Amino acid sequence: MTYATQSRRTPVAHETLETWTPGDEIEMDALIAACVLVAQADGWVTHDERRRMIERMRRSPTIALFGVEEVLQGFETLNDRLDRDLDEGVEAAETAIQRLAGRAGPSRLLVETACAVAEADGGFDAEERDIVLRLCELLDLHPGAFGVVTPEGARR
Repeated sequence: MTYATQSRRTPVAHETLETWTPGDEIEMDALIAACVLVAQADGWVTHDERRRMIERMRRSPTIALFGVEEVLQGFETLNDRLDRDLDEGVEAAETAIQRLAGRAGPSRLLVETACAVAEADGGFDAEERDIVLRLCELLDLHPGAFGVVTPEGARR
């Protein structure tokens, strides 16, 4: 990892229950989609990445709000869809994420969750950063609010 792609963000603290609505399918689908896009950022999800992602999801209080098994099933389904047809899978994921636009709290928390997933392997590489920038674009959020650095090294 180069200096330009190292994480330079300070996580933003949010109260989970104040921003997520337990059982809300739009929020759950968007969260699953963001996690899959970050996991697929380098073009595939290895067996080890999948195992680590599932373990992180099982321990996440955010995921617990939506039902761990349901989220894991949704993750596997969308991940398989991207494996079969990348363009169609990305389109489906982005559509799910866009449905969250206009919900300020959940949108912010979705980007924070995506950043946490990206950093979980010890780094925040360029492909993962690009996905987070795309999430910000889809949700009309300013990437600088999350400390995301653009490829040029300037905050956006």
